Amino acid sequence: MEIKNIIFDLDNTLIKDVDEDILEYKKALSNLNYDENDYSDIYSTIDMYESTKTNENIFYSKDELIDFINKNLNKNYSVSLIDELNKTIVNNWSNKPLISKEILEKLSNKYTLYVFSNWFKDAQISRLEKVGFSKYFKDVFTPEYYGAKPFKKSFKNILNKMNCSASECMMIGDSLRSDITGALNSGLHAILFSPDYKDFSCKELEHDSKTYTVINNFEELNKILF
Repeated sequence: MEIKNIIFDLDNTLIKDVDEDILEYKKALSNLNYDENDYSDIYSTIDMYESTKTNENIFYSKDELIDFINKNLNKNYSVSLIDELNKTIVNNWSNKPLISKEILEKLSNKYTLYVFSNWFKDAQISRLEKVGFSKYFKDVFTPEYYGAKPFKKSFKNILNKMNCSASECMMIGDSLRSDITGALNSGLHAILFSPDYKDFSCKELEHDSKTYTVINNFEELNKILF
């Protein structure tokens, strides 16, 4: 069936996360009179939270996340910390685009574009707006409303919202587990964005008896999607 929709991951696909950006968490902690030296532990614990999601527990919530952080770090942070971190991500992270507006414009003229991210919607929409990308995307799907990647239930939820079949959709992301495995297991086509896979550029690889394509840069989409 013809591909009609392209679903992008956001972090390290559309917008690059820079290691030094986590230092900005210090400002969020300081603004709430918390110890800014806890920034690294908080960042690591947030990553751990994603691994707690299962087929039976696919949704994120800020209350659940702050409880998870408090339990693992033996702290007593308020949920306002998550909102403060989101402000920091939007306003103080480098938010460097990895794809050009010209490519998004070309794609949006042929396909309907979406974002599917494993982070909260308010922050991700603001980040897209900050880099001037929001106008290219019809909707942004996030785990507090649709569930987290890579779970089939989450992909089913967004497909229902999009009112389309899996075979009409292409997932593009940088994570083999969250983006590619999740998409393939749900019946979508998939492209792995990986600048480090130089030897596999524009080649099809197999994962669990299903195939996906690797790209090193987004200009290579011209060979695949046009």
